[in-house]
Amino acid sequence: MPEITRSVALTPVALLVCAAMSGCTRQNTEDPESDIAVPVIAERVQLGSIRGVVSATGQVTTLPGAEVAFVAPQIARIAEITKNVGDPVKSGELLVRFEFPSLRAESSAGAATVHAAELRAKNTKTVQERLHGLMERGAASRMEVEAADRDANEAETELAQARAAQSTTEAQGRNTTLLSPFNGIVSGRLHNPGDTVGVGETDAILRILDPKQVQVTANVAIADAKRFASGAQARIVAEGRGTTELLRVTIRPDAEPGATMIPVVLGFESPTDLAPGTQVAVEIDAEQRLNVPLVPPIAVTRDEKNGAAVFIAAGNVARRRPIVTGLVDTEHVEIVSGLKPGELIITQGISNLRDGMAITVTPQ
Repeated sequence: MPEITRSVALTPVALLVCAAMSGCTRQNTEDPESDIAVPVIAERVQLGSIRGVVSATGQVTTLPGAEVAFVAPQIARIAEITKNVGDPVKSGELLVRFEFPSLRAESSAGAATVHAAELRAKNTKTVQERLHGLMERGAASRMEVEAADRDANEAETELAQARAAQSTTEAQGRNTTLLSPFNGIVSGRLHNPGDTVGVGETDAILRILDPKQVQVTANVAIADAKRFASGAQARIVAEGRGTTELLRVTIRPDAEPGATMIPVVLGFESPTDLAPGTQVAVEIDAEQRLNVPLVPPIAVTRDEKNGAAVFIAAGNVARRRPIVTGLVDTEHVEIVSGLKPGELIITQGISNLRDGMAITVTPQ
């Protein structure tokens, strides 16, 4: 029996359906990754506290009275100076040795005066005793005895004065050196050995700085200065320093009319080895916000066009959420608006995220 071959004619509607199915099959083959979910890590928005920080640049300066001027006790010639500018000194260490040209002459004259006064006192005492004995025997008058008493008393007074003057001269002679009263640093040397110097601070020989008597003076914008008060804690920010040096605001003056900056003074909480004149960066604790929404800084994206935003994990889809931020520290960003506590925000895997992309979420 002859084989019968059947042919089926496709209607126009069937052709369109077939073409559509064929096109869909090609599209899925060309874009196989369109439905692949991006793995991300997310965490909940937490309530907490955050403190603002005012950053400023300052300089280490000396406190009033931190620098001591060393002068000669009297007009003298400098025989030796042991230190130069910048040298450290220890308490009790020799700084200057003097020679007093006038002391030898004064000492010799004083000794002669004392010797003469001693002789006169001895002689008047002998006369006084002799006349008292004669008066008892009726051989001397009362007037003679009273005159002898006055002479003896005057001689004793002169002797006492001569000895006091000699003691002063000897004390000056012993005071031929200057010693440091504290551990410090030589901040100024104004004379050299061989110079003759006078007395008084106007003819100072050395200036010694007590390094413990220092502070930091920082210029702060008036708007920032309003964010903290006297007594606020601060820190020196310096790379390579092993310990954090704590400061405290001691003076926050009122702003002068028309000024944009004010000089804020900060005292060290403990002794420092920073020398006067050192430039330092400081961070001053400012206002504190309590019980506010906080997110990690890595969760916040920013661009000039759209501003700050985070990505919310809405089920298996990432949604971009605009936010308004407030205070920022090293661990947190304050959320002023745009987020509520408990919402799930993406913290890792956001570099290539776009609004509406599919995600797989791993909780933090």
